[in-house]
Amino acid sequence: MTPFPGTKKMISLEFRKIMAIGEADRLWELFGFSSPRDLVLEDLALARGVVVTEGPLDRMEARLVRQGTRGLIRVKSNIPEIGRKRFAIAHELGHWELHQGVSQLLACTEDDMVASCKTSVPEAEANYFASGLLMPTRLFTARTGGTSLSVALISELANHFGASFTAAAMRYVDASPEACALVVSSAGRVQWWRGSKDFEDQFWISAGAVLPSSTVAGSVFKGGRRPVGPEKVDISAWSERGGTEDEDVFIEECLIQERYGQILSLLRLP
Repeated sequence: MTPFPGTKKMISLEFRKIMAIGEADRLWELFGFSSPRDLVLEDLALARGVVVTEGPLDRMEARLVRQGTRGLIRVKSNIPEIGRKRFAIAHELGHWELHQGVSQLLACTEDDMVASCKTSVPEAEANYFASGLLMPTRLFTARTGGTSLSVALISELANHFGASFTAAAMRYVDASPEACALVVSSAGRVQWWRGSKDFEDQFWISAGAVLPSSTVAGSVFKGGRRPVGPEKVDISAWSERGGTEDEDVFIEECLIQERYGQILSLLRLP
């Protein structure tokens, strides 16, 4: 494949997303994969000229070293979740397939694994590729069509595709025609969020904002209670912009990730 379009060219974010996911879909077709069980990332990488190893890494999740047509991916060995480790490998494969002309050495941190085109175009493209590789469009759509965003659905998708909960939620949000979002919070503040196109057209959540106790996540951080399922929350508690004339609440459902001190909030309209 020729080098993926670089940052010097003004290409729409949606086009970059389509191209990155399309390249992942192409690999599924090229190798004749039909189910997630067929996707052994280490074998796929080797077939593409890349050896995958594990070992200690400081301040990064994984790195890719390229020398001509050969490459080496090193992924941090103490990543606790299999889905998160698989995403890191798939992310580096994204750099391998899409960014031949960018650098011979790419070292990617945890933040890079959730980067958007607004912060880093190459990292966002690698993330879209990784999402598409782990959760190919055809199979993902077949399991999500007409199903509302929920913790139960995202957990099932993560388990089926061998992905992390966060990656599965981001894939759902990116592909959804409905207004919905994933918000990751820590220590009572919003760390980062990802919204569907329809969501971002209507609402905005400020990274770093303190969560009010009127949100489910905010009440959990303040020690008030544990989340018990989907709950109605005033849109104004989350968003700086108002909703439509017909809607004034989000449905919020949370997953606590105690290992990382985070709460993942899934937001959607009723």
